[in-house]
Amino acid sequence: MTDRRTVFRPRLARAVIYPCLVLVVGALVAGAGTLPSTGRHAWGTGSRLALVAFAALVAWFLHRLASVRIIADERGVTVVNILRSKRLDWAEIVGVRLLRDDAWMMLDLADGEAMAAMGVQKSDGAHAQEQARQFARLVNEHTRTARND
Repeated sequence: MTDRRTVFRPRLARAVIYPCLVLVVGALVAGAGTLPSTGRHAWGTGSRLALVAFAALVAWFLHRLASVRIIADERGVTVVNILRSKRLDWAEIVGVRLLRDDAWMMLDLADGEAMAAMGVQKSDGAHAQEQARQFARLVNEHTRTARND
């Protein structure tokens, strides 16, 4: 049996975040290299390294922000958000919603909790709505199959 995999990712966020990452990190690293090393406001090696380390931290965070996704396969769903990833069985998901005031898709879980699924973001407009509908169909398909087994 082949394992069919569907990945849901935001479009607009990635298109904005990666160019910003390049600009911000480039400016910080360039700043670390061009700030004065002599005179009244001299920057020492430690300060320059701290600025480069800060640039690396910004790059990591922006990359994490851009790499949010939802991976659905035959066994379940992996929700990759900014700081956490969580694996869910299909039966754990009882509802899918992307409401007007939601920034991203929300999953209603069997334990009564709601979980953000940032891989589908409202900022993608009609594409996000279609992704939410497609994901809801997958949930329905897999939970119906699980109940009939």
